[in-house]
Amino acid sequence: MTVEELCKTLGLELAGDGTREILRVGFADVADEYTLAIVRSERELLATRAHVVLSEPRIAITDKTILYCSYGELTEMWVRAVRLLVEVGLYPDYDRPPVQTMQGGGWMCGTGTTIGTGTEIAPFVSIGDSVVIGANCRIAPSVVIGSGTVMGDRVVLQAGVKVGVPALWHYEENGRPMIFSGVGRCILGDDVQVGCNTVIQRGTLSDTAIGNGTVIGNLVELAHDVKVGEDALILSQSGICGHAEIGNGVRIMGQAGIVERIRIADHATVLARSVVTKHVGVNQTVSGVFSQEHRKELRLQARMRRILKEE
Repeated sequence: MTVEELCKTLGLELAGDGTREILRVGFADVADEYTLAIVRSERELLATRAHVVLSEPRIAITDKTILYCSYGELTEMWVRAVRLLVEVGLYPDYDRPPVQTMQGGGWMCGTGTTIGTGTEIAPFVSIGDSVVIGANCRIAPSVVIGSGTVMGDRVVLQAGVKVGVPALWHYEENGRPMIFSGVGRCILGDDVQVGCNTVIQRGTLSDTAIGNGTVIGNLVELAHDVKVGEDALILSQSGICGHAEIGNGVRIMGQAGIVERIRIADHATVLARSVVTKHVGVNQTVSGVFSQEHRKELRLQARMRRILKEE
């Protein structure tokens, strides 16, 4: 689809070359020459490799082709652009119900799906279209694997796990709350283990990815576009918001919360019931609501106990 065609359909103002081709939509930091980049600042505009950008009128005209939307409509417009690219076949339509057939073991499998040798699948499992499952995996009852999901070898999914299910990206369209379910995938590396009733959403524009050897406990929520490194441990009832990046060997204890776009560096530890709102450094241990370095948190708690005792 050309830039000019996209502009006419969406009713956008065009500055620059309308003959350029658009194959996908992406965030500015990962965009290439065929990506319509979502740009929110002049800093992103200067840094992106994209030739075509979508932005608000406050962004100055440069040598790039710019599609201008009205103020406050940036998210709505890039979502509509993605849906147009789905309609013309440039993105897979993961919202379309999979074309499934019942298998002999009492589970459902979509079209275009490949399953490695030695993989065991229990009854009542639902597998979408174009899924790749590696060798020697174990999939327990009532698991749902969404279309486009990729799983490595020796992956274990316990009962009730949902992977590659729709992203829940919230935005407003004409004043109404809406959900964009994503065109990214969910990718699980080798030897990943996922506990009962955990949910891992697919990505919005990029992929949600879990590295080799990572273990995820029961009742964990991993939102869209989360990246987890290798050999990480995420314990039960924790929640990780969209676009967070979890490094190699990270330990996240039970009932922890990680807000969106937070980076937790390699071998860091987040203690139980912590709420992480700032980036965490290499080998750092944090704790507490609005977490901080663990020893500072212990000193703060000791000080509060002394104050309460004096009262």
